[in-house]
Amino acid sequence: MRIGIISDTHDNHRSVRRAIEIFTEGGIACILHAGDMTAPATAALFADFGVGARHDRFIAVLGNCDADRVSLRGTIEAFGGEAHESCFDGQLDGRTVFMAHKPSSVRPAIDSQAYDLVVYGHTHHQDTHRVGRTLIVNPGAARDWMTAEGHVAIVDLADLSVTFEPLR
Repeated sequence: MRIGIISDTHDNHRSVRRAIEIFTEGGIACILHAGDMTAPATAALFADFGVGARHDRFIAVLGNCDADRVSLRGTIEAFGGEAHESCFDGQLDGRTVFMAHKPSSVRPAIDSQAYDLVVYGHTHHQDTHRVGRTLIVNPGAARDWMTAEGHVAIVDLADLSVTFEPLR
């Protein structure tokens, strides 16, 4: 199973639409959003991913810039997605996955060595590295306001390989 990872969209609708195109064209079964969508209108764009109809899951954690948490959660759940207050701790295609927005929130999960994949956002900087058996991924910001660049990450859960795709 290939999953798409996005973070820190901060209401940039162009970047979200492009990410959904990349994920759909790339045969992505599940999207993980590592926080900071910001507004419900941005969350609603992910309904185009087609959870249930074309794809398996959309899983989001809320970040520090997600002020209207109730509306965000309601919007995501309305299209069949999952919205988690601070972290997602679960399984995808037989792999153990932990996701939170801030790097400090994922440190215990990394240290535990109980997860195959740990995902975080917040820093706006791409990161991929391993600690023991755990692959750690930060896709970077979907749109960096300083450089006008954005990226998403794609992880193949079969071999835990990672690629980054630009959102041009």
